[in-house]
Amino acid sequence: MRRPLRVIESVLNPLGLFLLVWGVAVTLYASGVRNGVFPLPATLTVVSVPLSVIVFTVGYLTWTLFRGLDRDPTSLPSDAGRPLTRRAAARALNLILGVGGIALLLEMYRLDAIARHFDTTWFELLTHPDVFRARLMAFIGENVFQASGTVMLLSITNSLFSIGFVLLGVFLHLDQSRRKYVYLVAFLAVSLAIGIMHLSRYETTSNILSLLFAYCLMRLQVRSIPEMSDRPARHFKFHVSYLRFLIPLAAVVLLFAAIDVLLRKSGEYDQPNRLRGLGFHFYWYIASPLAAFNEFVATFTGDFQWGRGTFFPLYKWLCRLHLAREAEVAVYGERALLPYMANVYTYLRPFYEDFGLLGVAIFPYLLGWAIAAIRDRARRCFQFLNLYIVLLLLVVFSFYNYSLVSNQAYLQIAFGLVLFRYRIDLNGTAGYKKTAEWNCTRGSA
Repeated sequence: MRRPLRVIESVLNPLGLFLLVWGVAVTLYASGVRNGVFPLPATLTVVSVPLSVIVFTVGYLTWTLFRGLDRDPTSLPSDAGRPLTRRAAARALNLILGVGGIALLLEMYRLDAIARHFDTTWFELLTHPDVFRARLMAFIGENVFQASGTVMLLSITNSLFSIGFVLLGVFLHLDQSRRKYVYLVAFLAVSLAIGIMHLSRYETTSNILSLLFAYCLMRLQVRSIPEMSDRPARHFKFHVSYLRFLIPLAAVVLLFAAIDVLLRKSGEYDQPNRLRGLGFHFYWYIASPLAAFNEFVATFTGDFQWGRGTFFPLYKWLCRLHLAREAEVAVYGERALLPYMANVYTYLRPFYEDFGLLGVAIFPYLLGWAIAAIRDRARRCFQFLNLYIVLLLLVVFSFYNYSLVSNQAYLQIAFGLVLFRYRIDLNGTAGYKKTAEWNCTRGSA
């Protein structure tokens, strides 16, 4: 029974996860170079990728080392937030599910706005997915610096809806009734509808991973509670419900299959049949960002942007307030032909474009340090769990893109810290409450 938890614990270790992600991405990219799919990597690529892996590791171990030397915890605070009970979680989930419904309606309204902007109809866009995707990217690019009320409402509702998946992961552990599956299906249905409407897999996949990460972290947390781990097996079982994994993962597969059918992705890669085309599509999804980054550094002119890409949401607001000059930004339009089109450049692209190798050295180090710093607090306090999962998703998709380029990620962090100050209390015993209260403030040694 403990073996699945050991596997989950290894996968959810941020350092292990980062090394796994980059190990797979680099291996697939190297196989493409060897087989002639990609050109030979530039010297800057060969330097940048190992450098980012090393500094992330050093940053993570720096915090871990110094935190492990701290053996003098301070006195416990009197108030560390409300306990996250099943009833409190259900109330919050009801509210957030309503917010998700509002987000879906706003997406439908934006679809109509895009149709009117390009002098067509929403039905025409829905029945021609490839045209709709091009229109959507063009519409976003044209209005990236505009403070649209609809866009701001979408950022707010989508960020709250993403918090709901973290909360749902905790609820799947807390609730022992079948109503948890009602919430699970409802959240997945809304997220899938939004993903298909966007013709995008990233946001829905991120939400589902948030759910799974939160659930697994709660399962691991139970094992670390002395009051729980000392109980006889008949009172508590260290097991993981595979059904709670299969339903979300099935939703991811369904989303990828639906978008592949709508956009005919598997037919773009000159493969002998659709099945091999689908397999190559997954390979391209993982390996091409590194090849695109290599293309970028090989052709980069050295005109550093000094934070415009790394802190893009802040830069947009400075432009809207006329405190900075607007520059041409290709949000989705910049592509590399490798030999097929790729439009993502790993999370290293903004760091290198803004600050060169110095950025590649500093920002992964800060990410490793930050995720280690809040890891223990995330086990006890929901607001830190939400922040931890945002950073964990940045680690998971670091081979692909830079997820903090969106307002939505920052809003999710802010709303979590302000509106969802819950103490995660898994068994309700006084001893665990004291441990939880202390960890919400300082983190465990």
